[in-house]
Amino acid sequence: MIKAVLFDFAGTLFGRPTYQWLSQRHLSVLRAPAPFVARMNAAERAVWDARDLTALANRSAHWILFRLAGLPFDDELFQRLHNPAFWLPYPDTAAALEAARPLKVGVLSNISWDIRRVFARESLSVDAFMLSFELGVSKPSPRAFDAACVRLEVEPSECLYVGDDPVADGAAVAAGLRFAHISTAPVGRREPVLLEALASHGIG
Repeated sequence: MIKAVLFDFAGTLFGRPTYQWLSQRHLSVLRAPAPFVARMNAAERAVWDARDLTALANRSAHWILFRLAGLPFDDELFQRLHNPAFWLPYPDTAAALEAARPLKVGVLSNISWDIRRVFARESLSVDAFMLSFELGVSKPSPRAFDAACVRLEVEPSECLYVGDDPVADGAAVAAGLRFAHISTAPVGRREPVLLEALASHGIG
């Protein structure tokens, strides 16, 4: 029996519209970094793998990523990427969080800054936030999912994870959780997929 639902943050509950300050090329690299990650040397890959554990590591990792993609990256762009004002909920986010009740609801995110203020701004609440920069570990490590389940006081088998990344989020399965994989796109372009994902597991 499912007793809790965990959601990813970026690309699942919140996303970025396509702003003029964020070029389509930058957005494409952020959404599909794998070809550039594959070109990183060992030292660069170590920075990339630790990118969601501190703000400094995150900045360094993105500098490496965009350099390999042949794109400019400066402090202004970095600050905007982490500015709550540029993160908006998907149109189906509020309905999905409501549909997940009365189960326990949490957010497990690979993130290097505090997203609680984004939820507060939108008057959205969850029972617990498990953020990689606070946990000291990030997905796809099973330890991240284990820590989230402990925080929600449920067994992994009693928890559903909803996310858009088949690798980082999909690792929930190896950790013993159930997993609902959703498609994603910039805010304003994504279909309302969250309620269907929940319903496919008998929620809502």
